[in-house]
Amino acid sequence: MARGQLILHPKAEEEVVDELAEQFAGLGLRFEEDLVLDQDEFWLWPDNEEVFWFWAGLQTQWLVGMAGRTGLNYASVESDLRMLAPKKKHRDYYLLIKNMEQAALEEWASKR
Repeated sequence: MARGQLILHPKAEEEVVDELAEQFAGLGLRFEEDLVLDQDEFWLWPDNEEVFWFWAGLQTQWLVGMAGRTGLNYASVESDLRMLAPKKKHRDYYLLIKNMEQAALEEWASKR
């Protein structure tokens, strides 16, 4: 996602495409269903779908400094976990979110 390379399976349900387009629009991006990338593809394992959508919902919570994004606002992450995630998954989600945050920061840093 940080690379701008997210490819949905052609048979993705229309509601998934609509939800993704809405989230992209929230970031000021335009989503084109027929976009084909010649670079590496991003495939999402079904076991990770739930936490991925949670992660996608946190994209408005980045803290920004002079060099760009510096990390997520953890107070917002905690609040979202409490309001939206099943309580038994809070710890797992938190650790996965931290991993995704680090990967995104590393990718963005490599593009500077």
